[in-house]
Amino acid sequence: MKKNELIDKSVTKEITNIDQKVRNAQVQLLYEQTKTGLIGVLIVALTACVVFWQVVPQWKLSLWTGITVLLTLIRGGVVFAFQRRESLTSNIDRWASLHVIGVVASGLLWSIPFIFLWPPEHSVFQLVWPLFILPLSAAAVVTYYTWTPSYVLFLVLTALPISLRFFFEGGGLYYIMGFLTLFFIAVLLRAGKVMHAASVRSFEFGIRNEALNIELNEGISIREQLNLRLQQEIVERKLVENEIKKLSKVFLEGTNPTFIEDINGHILEMNNEAVNFYGFSREELVGKSMKLLVPDEKHEKIDELIKLCLEGKLVRDVEGLQRKKDGSKIPVLMTLSLLTDEENNPFAISSISSDITEQKNIEKELTKSKAAAESANAAKDKFFKIISHDLRGPFNTIIGFSNLLNEEYDSFDDLRRKDCIQHINMSSTNAYNLLENLLAWARTQTDEITINKEELNLKKLVETAISTALLLADSKNISVINNVQPELILSIDKNTALTFIRNIVNNAIKFTHKGGHITIDSHVNEDSISLHITDTGVGISPEVIDQLFQIGKDISTNGTNNEKGTGLGLILCKEFIERNGGSISVKSKVNKGSEFIIVLPR
Repeated sequence: MKKNELIDKSVTKEITNIDQKVRNAQVQLLYEQTKTGLIGVLIVALTACVVFWQVVPQWKLSLWTGITVLLTLIRGGVVFAFQRRESLTSNIDRWASLHVIGVVASGLLWSIPFIFLWPPEHSVFQLVWPLFILPLSAAAVVTYYTWTPSYVLFLVLTALPISLRFFFEGGGLYYIMGFLTLFFIAVLLRAGKVMHAASVRSFEFGIRNEALNIELNEGISIREQLNLRLQQEIVERKLVENEIKKLSKVFLEGTNPTFIEDINGHILEMNNEAVNFYGFSREELVGKSMKLLVPDEKHEKIDELIKLCLEGKLVRDVEGLQRKKDGSKIPVLMTLSLLTDEENNPFAISSISSDITEQKNIEKELTKSKAAAESANAAKDKFFKIISHDLRGPFNTIIGFSNLLNEEYDSFDDLRRKDCIQHINMSSTNAYNLLENLLAWARTQTDEITINKEELNLKKLVETAISTALLLADSKNISVINNVQPELILSIDKNTALTFIRNIVNNAIKFTHKGGHITIDSHVNEDSISLHITDTGVGISPEVIDQLFQIGKDISTNGTNNEKGTGLGLILCKEFIERNGGSISVKSKVNKGSEFIIVLPR
């Protein structure tokens, strides 16, 4: 009982230690990124002062700007004090609380424009305030994502008053802008949660990797000391009349396989561990060459090591590959030493092998951990790009055309009004599709996607998936032909299947010129069904194909009608296809078209 309690306490202490280190790293990064954020706040505040100087009471604007600058300088002083502290672990909670207090004060200050600095008679400038503050709110999420209270409070205090003000003003356009702002808040809260989780995983990976490296180095040091000690014990044995005496109990019961060989590499004696480790009996090994324990392709290396040893050089901890009687191969560290008689004439060689399978496994785990950390960082960078650039574009278009429509409504004819509405509709659709992919991808990163397979008709599944894309295809006079065999049934998750088929078809429409065509065919294999989506579009170069499904590569290009993209859709498709047990590949020729091949289990 006491032993179990000690183990539980040890595990709890280790987890607490990792959590504390993660917390320290989060606060450290939080303050480092705050420096840049404060500079941005000063620039935005001063710019807003210049823009609204003629439309808002100047004494109010000056007072607000002065308080903003003063608060920013105070927060900068806190950042400077944090950097000058003696220890990160001392009073870390106090520093986190100070940061949250500063964020709350700053957030309240940035909510003031929608109460006291609102230009009631200037509708254009009413829409300018959100253009200053919404990007500031998004930047706060990107800056403070490592500390949840900071980014949540700043986002709510700055963006929520925008929505409330739009609802207070009333009218169709303001109601739309109010709901879009609420939607913007929800998206940023979700994005902040995903980025926060990614940062925690990244910090944990780094901390665990550091611990594994320390453990690995300590293990190697201990092994070297043991090898050296055993080597010294063997060398110190006296030999009589050029015959090897029987090894002592220390040799026979050594924990590492040990051999005594003649100068030609033939085995004279071995310890018990060598017999147990390799699986050969003593009779099967005595008189045989050491090459019996080495794969054929490594024989030359054994000759080379024996030659170095006979030249008087110490061959220590040379990594190699050996094999057991059952044919299995194991990685080892080999140490060879020359044995001499009383007249210093060499007559034998001692060799010690250390099994480093566990060390190799640790190295593999380190490699996996490093790859996982790099993937998490790439995912985080991708998120930053979408939030900072791609998501802002559609909203700028919506605001711009809605503002133009609001100002020039009476002077525009029906055709011009319809054109503005079409631009707003297209930008809204693009923003919605981007957010759909973004949120779906975010769920895959947090394992919130559940695969529920069911028996479905493939042709009907394709028809449902492409139904929403036909209108876009018609606008470019592109024909979409569904040639899937009507009787094909396969077990697949419906929601993820609809998503990856729709994304690939939309991608084909995007890169196909007006008047082209897209064909969807199926082929039945022995244990799978392949879906072929072929277009007559611009094609893809081999260099781009190699990077098409990699999260860390930015290969997004505009479509034939200058349609925008983020490069996230195909990554999401690959993720969903693999979760359904399938695979995806691409064949393409530049200016000839592309063929996406999806192979799914039957």
